[in-house]
Amino acid sequence: MSSPMIAWVPVVNRVYKYLTSPSNYASQTIDLDSVEVHDVETAPEKRPRTLKHLIRANHVNHSIMYHQLQYHNHMPHLLGSAYLFGASVDQMQTIYDVESKELEAWQDSPAEITVGDWREFLGDKKYQRAYVDFYEDELALKFDYDWKKVFEEYLFSGTQPLVNGLIGGGKLGFLFSWPEK
Repeated sequence: MSSPMIAWVPVVNRVYKYLTSPSNYASQTIDLDSVEVHDVETAPEKRPRTLKHLIRANHVNHSIMYHQLQYHNHMPHLLGSAYLFGASVDQMQTIYDVESKELEAWQDSPAEITVGDWREFLGDKKYQRAYVDFYEDELALKFDYDWKKVFEEYLFSGTQPLVNGLIGGGKLGFLFSWPEK
């Protein structure tokens, strides 16, 4: 039986070569054309509006984790895929109705999450509703609906960022830089 570390050798070699290479990362990237963006938020047509409303209804009514916190809610994936494949308004509504039967309503969290204690409950699925409420409040009240600022604040900033310098800064910092509009 071979060592599991053997499987890491190609990955480690590539990372080492990348980190020690005098060239910049741009020469090692693959340019991909942008995919079509579907702006369902402001679309006047019924089909994109239906997708937006069904995803919001799911968000309001159904928990992210369910069945004793063992499974996660796939509704946004199902609806989004159906939409991209051309599902009609009636077909998306049927998907929502059928999938909703398997999902569960939100359960109250044991407590609210605050700016002072948001790290204490990381990974505890019982706090899923509290985290959703916390980040929605932060997004609206502190960051003026700029999700990138919320992301940067809670993943990369502070004395103990959740994502440390290995991928958040230095040579690999480009992985999490946002293109300017």
